[in-house]
Amino acid sequence: MGVSRFQAKNASTGYNPIVELAKETDTPLHLWKESTLVVDGDGHPVASFEANKALKKVWEILEAAIEYSTLHSKEIHHSASLFNFFERWCNQAVEAGDMNKREMELVLGMSQMWGAYVGDHVELQSLKYFYLEDCINGDDCFIPTNYQKIMARVSAVPLAQAHIYLDTVMVSVEARIDEPRPVCLTTSDNREQYFDDIVVTVPLGWLKQHKESIHDLHPRIKSAIDSISFGRLEKVLIEFPTAFWNSITADAGNDFNDSVSFVHWLSPSYATQSNPHKWRLECVSFNAFPEPYRRNILLFYTFGDCSTHITTSIHGLQGAARDQWLQNFFEPYYSRLPGYAKTCAPLRFLATEWCNDEFAGNGSYSNFQAGMMDAAQDVEVIRHGMPEQHIFFAGEHTAPFDGLGTVAGAYTSGDKVARRIVRNRQAEPATLDNL
Repeated sequence: MGVSRFQAKNASTGYNPIVELAKETDTPLHLWKESTLVVDGDGHPVASFEANKALKKVWEILEAAIEYSTLHSKEIHHSASLFNFFERWCNQAVEAGDMNKREMELVLGMSQMWGAYVGDHVELQSLKYFYLEDCINGDDCFIPTNYQKIMARVSAVPLAQAHIYLDTVMVSVEARIDEPRPVCLTTSDNREQYFDDIVVTVPLGWLKQHKESIHDLHPRIKSAIDSISFGRLEKVLIEFPTAFWNSITADAGNDFNDSVSFVHWLSPSYATQSNPHKWRLECVSFNAFPEPYRRNILLFYTFGDCSTHITTSIHGLQGAARDQWLQNFFEPYYSRLPGYAKTCAPLRFLATEWCNDEFAGNGSYSNFQAGMMDAAQDVEVIRHGMPEQHIFFAGEHTAPFDGLGTVAGAYTSGDKVARRIVRNRQAEPATLDNL
């Protein structure tokens, strides 16, 4: 249920360690085709050519926004959002006669899909620091199975050579320079252990709530941890007896390559009881996978307040009660897809609850929201850590700028900090005050 969707190539280097690990371990990769269904705010399907044209325009504007943010970040006001950029772009296109009002409505509605990438609303995404989200280039990949082989590969050495303590919580990390091993780690079983160096890899959300666990944490690192925002991405998988949503392409005699890949529901006016705030939704179809991975499953991505509402509502519910709540919430959407009938009722549901998981930090991963004053340096100071105290940080929130918020970035950050530690055994590290 973790990360399964990512870009095939790093935006600057063209290299993605997860793709390479997938190839080495014979883990299958699926490249999505832009076959999109869009349901408008009244619950009616949008013509295919309109939907795919709007999706293409959204990506065009996203790429333009990345370029604009990269070139003009210093001049952009910290309150400006990505949605402001979309509105300005569309208004200019309408005035120039390059876009009509209907097309503008579709593009602005579909711009909300950015929330499924960063875990919160496009209106909250900082334009000034949008360049820090520059991981959208390259093919959109998906692992149609799981990370089992990749995890086995990367965990082989730790499992063979390291001591791993499960069901044990880190309580504190403290530099004790006068000790032979200068860093003391205290765990929930009241055990103190000493190390040459420690790398803190907890999620940013957990770190925000437990800054005091890092003793003598540098004030600039504290402010950076507070400043960087944290997304609320969740997933809900719904399995059906048939992939009824492919009825149009199936009737035309098409193969899986023409199956629907993405579905977007624009802000709905038809689900006032279950969704009075009109949160838009989207999903990917597992029926677009080739055999033997094809399944009659829709994977919904939710974010922001919608995720909070869902995870709060289902928390503590079990079995039929949990499934019934999820069915009541999602039925207004999947029931508006082509080919739906009452015989297509869901077989089962599976939903994440990262917003309820304290060890996930009650959320998903870092993002950069409007209002941030110095996001780039915030990342850099956490990434730098406190080498003079032999305390370092790793994770997606310390990744290179073009890997922030990604599993590839998290992997890369760990590799880089490990190399730094090895080098630091031979040389005196710089201090945070000299950054």
